[in-house]
Amino acid sequence: MSGSEEFERALSLRERISLWLIPWLVVGLQRFVGLTSRRVNLNTDGFAALESARSPFILAIWHTNVLYSPYLHRNRQITVMISSSRDGELITRIVKHFGNMARRGSTSRGGLRALKQIISVIKGGSSVAITPDGPRGPALQVQGGLLTIAQQSGAPIIPFHYECTRQKIALKAWDRHRIPLPFTTFVVRYGDPVFVPRILSAEEWEAKLKEIEDHLLRNMRICRSEVRRIRRSGKRNS
Repeated sequence: MSGSEEFERALSLRERISLWLIPWLVVGLQRFVGLTSRRVNLNTDGFAALESARSPFILAIWHTNVLYSPYLHRNRQITVMISSSRDGELITRIVKHFGNMARRGSTSRGGLRALKQIISVIKGGSSVAITPDGPRGPALQVQGGLLTIAQQSGAPIIPFHYECTRQKIALKAWDRHRIPLPFTTFVVRYGDPVFVPRILSAEEWEAKLKEIEDHLLRNMRICRSEVRRIRRSGKRNS
C-alpha cells in the first residue's frame, strides 16, 4: 500500500470527500483564470536554454507564489518538493493535475531524507521546484536546503516569480500569498541560472546563500515594477 493510500484510509469520509473535491475545484478555478488572462514573460533565455538542452535545474519559488506555479509550468514534468502535511496532500494532487510530479518532505527544515530524495531526482535527469522559505517561513528568507541541493547535484538554481495586475494578497497569511483574479495579466520572470560550487568554506556558504536570496528578491521586485508599469499604461489608455 502506498503512503498516499495509507494517509487517505486514516481520514474520515468527509475528509476523503474534501481531499477529492478541493483539488478539482482549485484546478477548475485556475484554468478559468488562465483562460481569461494573458502572460508576460521576462528574462526567459537561461530557463529556455536549460529546457532545450534537457539539463536539470532547480526552480526556486517563494512560498507566496506556490498556488499558481504548477499551472504556469504545466505539463513540464517538474518534481515539486511538498511538505508532508495534510495541506501538502491537497497540493500534491493539484500539482499532478497539471502534469508535474511531487515528492513529500521539507528541505528547508533539515530533512535529510527529503534532501537525498530530491538530489537523486536531479541526478536522474529531472528538474525540481522548491520553496526556499517554506513550509512555514520566515517569508522571503532562503534556508540552507536549497543551497545543499544545488551543491550536491550540480544543477543551477533558477529564481522564479510571478505578480498579477489583478490579484488578492492574503495579508493575514505568513507568506502574504498571491491569489490571481480573472482577466489579469501574469508577469512571469526567471532569474539567470546560479551555480553553486561543490566545496564552500563557511564564509563562502553564507555569502552564496545571501547571493541567491538577493537574486530571488530582485526577481520579485522586477515583477512588481512591471505590474505597476502595466497598470499605469492601462490607465493612460482607458
